Amino acid sequence: SPCGLPMRAIVGISPDPIMLIAINTLDIAASTAFYNQLGFVEHDNFPYARPNKGQGQFEPPQPRNSVYLAPNTNSMGILLLDAKRGDTKIKGGGKTLKPNPAVASINLIYQPSDTGGAADPDFVEEPFFRDPQGVGVAFQSYTKFEVEEKATRVPNRDEQQEASKSELPTANKKK
Repeated sequence: SPCGLPMRAIVGISPDPIMLIAINTLDIAASTAFYNQLGFVEHDNFPYARPNKGQGQFEPPQPRNSVYLAPNTNSMGILLLDAKRGDTKIKGGGKTLKPNPAVASINLIYQPSDTGGAADPDFVEEPFFRDPQGVGVAFQSYTKFEVEEKATRVPNRDEQQEASKSELPTANKKK
């Protein structure tokens, strides 16, 4: 170890995936109803990345009085945290929550249904809402998402190697 500093490495099953978005709320029932209208349902099985199910030092159990919602058991979900619990400081004297300014919105990707030819279903105006806490919830068609994702994708190592090979000068061959 560097400079005699004791270190301990733990080899995991896989890198930790992003499994949920945690949102503080003053009204769990209103927030649950809002997300239910968007197709999220309450799940008893809180997602864990490790087999110890929240009993280890790196992955805590589901917080008390919280509600975990997701569209299905195989997708990312939303964890609604009760902001009125004693360990949370609420700005504004406990009456309002100020949304995190770093989060513009939660973007939900969906497959548009056929609009009967009236407009291209992938490029119609998409709805935007605010949940009871003021967090933005935006919808984005899968086609729009795919175009944006490809345009902003960081090339992986294989793609970078292929690109650098194609940029190499070719040798002039004698006839």
